[in-house]
Amino acid sequence: MSDLALSDINANLLVALDVLLTEASVSRAADRCGVTASAMSHSLRQLRELFDDDLLIRTRHGMRL
Repeated sequence: MSDLALSDINANLLVALDVLLTEASVSRAADRCGVTASAMSHSLRQLRELFDDDLLIRTRHGMRL
């Protein structure tokens, strides 16, 4: 992300990141943001690519950082 300026990031992705990290659940984050789980999953995929980090991974106990 070193070559990426904050102005290059879609602000909606930052909102999604905040909610995903708070909820640790794609479906709950989607509900909170008023989007489908599929749309939130797509946002998570974009965030993973943007930050080159898994951010959240699914475990048998749910999503973990």
